[in-house]
Amino acid sequence: MTTVRHALVTVVAAAVWAVVAGYRSYAAIGEWVADLPADTAAALGIDADRRPSEAMIRRLLQALDPDRLAAVIGAWLATQLPAPPAGTRRVIAVDGKTLRGSRTSDTVARHVFAAADQTTGVVLASTDVVGLAT
Repeated sequence: MTTVRHALVTVVAAAVWAVVAGYRSYAAIGEWVADLPADTAAALGIDADRRPSEAMIRRLLQALDPDRLAAVIGAWLATQLPAPPAGTRRVIAVDGKTLRGSRTSDTVARHVFAAADQTTGVVLASTDVVGLAT
């Protein structure tokens, strides 16, 4: 049996694109990857004949530290932003949200706090806010 290995960045990027396209479950993300046209798969760094399976995508995403992943992506996005025009400053907007659907009969709703570049809307950092009553 041959083990197929896929680059972490490739699998995470494919999962992100699937979620952006509206696919939310691991099964749906796996189906999205399986159904990609060959040229799109190649653009993502996926060999069209050796795609990551749903099980592999699920295990990899579950193994990732979500806070670390958010920090790494935020740091990378910050390096991609254009410099503000001469004589101006970068403006960072902060906002808090309660995530819809995160409350259950056993848990309080999840609250997050995010900082975004005001000009581009790119979220630079996000963190959970704990201890708030709902």
